[in-house]
Amino acid sequence: MPTFTQEIEMDAAALVVWKSLKDQHTVFPKIAPQVFSSIEHVEGPDGVPGSVRKITFGPIAPPGAYVKEKILAIDMEKFSVTSEEIEGGHLSQGFSKWVHTINVVPVSDCKSKLVLTTEYEYSDSKVAENSKVMECTKEGMTQLFKAFEGYLKSHGSSA
Repeated sequence: MPTFTQEIEMDAAALVVWKSLKDQHTVFPKIAPQVFSSIEHVEGPDGVPGSVRKITFGPIAPPGAYVKEKILAIDMEKFSVTSEEIEGGHLSQGFSKWVHTINVVPVSDCKSKLVLTTEYEYSDSKVAENSKVMECTKEGMTQLFKAFEGYLKSHGSSA
């Protein structure tokens, strides 16, 4: 299965980033309202493998655009979570599979690195168009997590 990986350095300790990611349902719509209208838990126990959340996109996307993601695995000790899009999102843009893993890697006491790995498959042959989607995804993730870094800095280590 094709894969792409990107790394984003964060000026925040890995544990702070990891713990703060649990609040992304409230944080992300605040720091990127043009991208996220809401993030809500919709199925299963919240934050464990098998649970599903629905992300409704903001004005950057067409009206009604959303994605449902299912958590496949979570490793609390390695600061890692893997989710799969099961409806909407990239699946509505020509992909048949989109699995995303976030690893928060400690770099020092006050720095970390996000390693974002995405596995995907195409459902059609629009390779050039899908390539643009992937580049936009990478750029968007970098912007989102840099805004998240700013949020963590402005809210101290208790974020």
